[in-house]
Amino acid sequence: MNIQMMEGLMGASSNIRLSGTSMSVYRQASAEGDTEKMQRALGYTGECTEKAVKYQEKMDKGMEAEAEAARERAKLEQEAAIEKRREERKRTEDEQVRPQETDLVQISEAAKAALEVRPVEAAEPVDGDPVVYTETGEIAAVPAETEPTVSFTA
Repeated sequence: MNIQMMEGLMGASSNIRLSGTSMSVYRQASAEGDTEKMQRALGYTGECTEKAVKYQEKMDKGMEAEAEAARERAKLEQEAAIEKRREERKRTEDEQVRPQETDLVQISEAAKAALEVRPVEAAEPVDGDPVVYTETGEIAAVPAETEPTVSFTA
């Protein structure tokens, strides 16, 4: 809470209370029928409410300044967080780039020869009729192929 807000709140509050006092004087003068006293009391009440409105405007300006300051703080905090993340990311990248200690492995010539990939020889196609197996694993007769027939109906 800034100074403008505090001053606005206190000024508006005190002026509203003062206008309540002059309004009670107005009601008392109204009961007595004293119009001159009523007019003076209304004048004081009007002045107090006008001052209260000015203090309210001052408080509103203070609230706007406070909100702007809060936005600036949030922006600075966000920028600081982004910068911190960048530094952390750079630090982790630097750690990953560093050469790590590794073990060296030597493979003998015999092992290299055993590891060589040899091309797979293609299997020769099997001559014969196709075979169909049943669910029990027995060989079943292959159904004879029939020519497809097409029928049209109108």
